[in-house]
This record gives sequence, C-alpha cells and structure tokens, in this order.
Amino acid sequence: MKIVPEKNWEFYSYQTDKGLVVVGFHADADKIEKASFPYCARIIIPIKQPENHGGPSREEANALWALEDSLTELLSSHAVPCQMLGRLTHEGLRELVFQLHDWETFRPPVGMWVMQHDDLNIDVSEHEGWGFFFESVWPSPTSWLLISDRRVVDSLLRSGSDPKKLHSLEFVFRGPAPALDQMRSALLGRGYTSIDLKPAEGVLVIAKSMTLDLGPIYDASLFHEEESRKFGTQYDGWGCLVIK
Repeated sequence: MKIVPEKNWEFYSYQTDKGLVVVGFHADADKIEKASFPYCARIIIPIKQPENHGGPSREEANALWALEDSLTELLSSHAVPCQMLGRLTHEGLRELVFQLHDWETFRPPVGMWVMQHDDLNIDVSEHEGWGFFFESVWPSPTSWLLISDRRVVDSLLRSGSDPKKLHSLEFVFRGPAPALDQMRSALLGRGYTSIDLKPAEGVLVIAKSMTLDLGPIYDASLFHEEESRKFGTQYDGWGCLVIK
C-alpha cells in the first residue's frame, strides 16, 4: 500500500474568516474503507517566510515537498498502515492530513521525523474518525462544480482548443418534462440556444457561446445549480467541441 496515492489528486481553494485555504486532496478518498483508517493525524509545518496569501515562496515550497517526501518515505519503510489524503496551505502553515489504522505504529516514526527537524517547530494534531477530513479537506458541492468545470476546460486545452475563441458550451439538465420545459424557457430568455429536449428521456441540452474562461463558466454552473433547485431539475455538467 502506498502512503501517498499516486493518481487522481485534485486541488481547489476556499476562503475562511482568517484567509485563503489552498487544498490538495485525493479524489478517491471517499471510496476508501473508513473502518480500516479510523484515526486522523495532521502534521502541521510552519512556513518560515509566508507570502501575502499565506503560502510559501517557490524556494520554500521545494523544501516543504522534500519534508513531505522524507516523512512518507519513513512511514513506508516502517510499513505504517496509513494514507496521506490531504494537503492544506493556509495562514503560513502547511498541513499534511493522514488517515491511519492505529496510533501505535504511526507515532514512533513520526516522532523520530519531528526530532530530526526540531528547528521547524512541527506540531502533530490527533483526531478520531474522518470528521476533520470531510469538514476541512473534502470539497463542498459548489467546490466540486469548480473542479468539474476545470477538468473539462483543461481537457479541451490539452486537445488544442483556443481558449480565447467562442465555444458552444452544451449544458445538460435532467428531470421531469414540465420542469425541463420551465428551465428551457428561463434559459432561452438569457441568451441560450436550445439544442435538444427529450421529455420522454428526461433530458434537456441547451447551449451558450462562451470562451474557455473558467471564472464565467463556473458562475454559469452556480447559476444552473440555483435554477435547478428552483425548477426541480438536476444540472449534469457540460461539454463542447474543440475549437482551434
């Protein structure tokens, strides 16, 4: 078992009353057998010279990556049953978030690692269960919208789409026929173009011309979620053709 899962990491950020929190997380963490890793440990590393946003400079970021590697390699060499599933950066701190099977195997190598870096004032916070992970690391539904939009934009850019050109973004909604008809009428009044309405299948596809600017696309997705709650439909994302 790898201490840090290699694939399917995502990132996003959110604001608190104390400032920006930048989050990296393993997107399959919700599929892990929770009973196998019933404890949470946060390894909290102070950033020596945080930038205005609370994160590290590029040079210090490399040092933090090296610290993370040394810790996970040590845990792996001791065959500690744990997984690092989150990484938080905020307020001049870097937090590495682990879910683990037991404290008895986890504490000794972590204590050894902390002693090796006693000049950094590293702290360890211990928690029961998955509460911290799902409250502070796992994305909210609106953050998942942003992540999904970014995935589609990134895929289009990798395929050669010109982000400055207009694309016909095709938005998909699902639900009962009367609700879809109301959604269609509302969006047509806001400059959308109807592509396909299949009442029997419960699907509406409706398009709008936009550039591949993530900000406005995310705003559109938030609006679609709000309208879906109003009309009783479900917003199911979007796609479009590559425009070079």
